[in-house]
Amino acid sequence: MEEYLAKRALEIPDLHERKLFKDVVEKMLLELYHYTTEEYAALESRVFGELQSVQSDYAVYIGLTDRAHYDATDPFLHPIIPSDTEKPVHSVEELQESLCTNQSYPLYSVFLETDYHTIQEFAVPGHIYHGTVFTEHGQYRAKCKVQMDTAYMKQIEHLYHIFTSNYLPWSTVCAAYLHKFFRVELIAVEDIDPKETIQEIRVDFEGYSSHVRYDCFPLWNLAPVSEKTSTYPEPCMDRTNYDHRIFAHRLMQDRQYLVANTDVEITNVRRLEGDLFITCPEENPHQWMLYRVDRPSKQSRTSYPVLSNLSRESFAGNLSDRYRRGIKTKAEISRILAAYSYEEYVVFQNITLEPSADVNGQTYPMDDFILDELRTEKAGMAMTLTFSSRQPDHFLTMDIMSFLVSQVQSLFPEYICQGKLV
Repeated sequence: MEEYLAKRALEIPDLHERKLFKDVVEKMLLELYHYTTEEYAALESRVFGELQSVQSDYAVYIGLTDRAHYDATDPFLHPIIPSDTEKPVHSVEELQESLCTNQSYPLYSVFLETDYHTIQEFAVPGHIYHGTVFTEHGQYRAKCKVQMDTAYMKQIEHLYHIFTSNYLPWSTVCAAYLHKFFRVELIAVEDIDPKETIQEIRVDFEGYSSHVRYDCFPLWNLAPVSEKTSTYPEPCMDRTNYDHRIFAHRLMQDRQYLVANTDVEITNVRRLEGDLFITCPEENPHQWMLYRVDRPSKQSRTSYPVLSNLSRESFAGNLSDRYRRGIKTKAEISRILAAYSYEEYVVFQNITLEPSADVNGQTYPMDDFILDELRTEKAGMAMTLTFSSRQPDHFLTMDIMSFLVSQVQSLFPEYICQGKLV
């Protein structure tokens, strides 16, 4: 533009008019041109900066540990429920108060290191397990029951709503460990002096005792963080919402963050030049509850494998999500499932369509808490995915297969998807 105007100026023969032209052009037109160019560049930078990061930035990892091996300095994995790091303390007085009101008394959670079918048998409603309460002066016979501990799956359900409020696509979390926790509750015990101190409560889990693991709890790569709006919120153009900014120096630059507040209606979340912007109707500075999404670290050590919903598909996978390309062939499904890197447990083999689903199937849905999904199941038409396994007796094999089938279920809502090991 500058070169073009300079050439046009040389074409003006009158020097006075040429000087006037250059003054007008340089002081007005060129300044306007530079200003417009800068504004367009800033707009382009903002548009690209507001594009959501790839899904791999928000991958969720689930691990498992026990209290003896838990490392509070681990930069990668953190307790799903922070109170799990503390050993439960039991009170005779509270125990008796619960039993007097016909309520069971919660003891602790146990992890059952076994396959999916044994898990189903373990918590049969109405089954009573016998135990012993040890105090400083004696021991007392007790009766207990067990039921599925849903506290961890409720955290996953809450995470689903967080992803929704942050305008992020949801990807099924590999919650294999979370379906193997059971809550042990005491329902009857011999008379104990309220002044005594409970030292230990042992339960005879009969044929399942070899599978029971005590003092275990799950971990994930989401670290809770609390930050307040760094400056006074800026009003948006709609005159309804405000931009709350959290300065970059208060956040880790190589990590993504999820806004976990449920008390505010969030209309947008974006990251610009390291700063986190949260758009909502709240006009005053607000205390924000965030989850920092941590990445795998070489410093992290766990006794059990860390499971994730991370897919190796990058460019092609992102294009599929962006344009919602339909999956039409067995080869495409095989490619998608292989991208999760679980060949150590199961390998996809084939797909068949059947009139109805098997009521005694080998898999279960990991997203069963999603109740607002629009489904069009055709009279119970089932899609059966068959898998082979190098270690069919491994306690995670059926659960990993369930995770992969749940991924396919999200692609084919018109069928009831189920898995089968062959």
